[in-house]
Amino acid sequence: MKLEVHLFAGLFCNNEELDCFGETDFEMEVPENTTLNELVKLLNLELPYELIYMINGKRCDKSYCLKDKDRVGIFPPIGGG
Repeated sequence: MKLEVHLFAGLFCNNEELDCFGETDFEMEVPENTTLNELVKLLNLELPYELIYMINGKRCDKSYCLKDKDRVGIFPPIGGG
């Protein structure tokens, strides 16, 4: 399956074995039935805080099973004042 991935606010692909290493916006292939949680592990984005996931403009949790041509947005927690 092909995905369009967008990482925000300092996040980037942190897996040196992937072509997208260091990138924030990229397309990639993943196996069928890959979940967001598995994608996060693949991109080496595991952090000590919960990330925010958007699929095709809608918020999802990390158990979401990705589909071909999904647009994935991943954000760190956002706060302000």
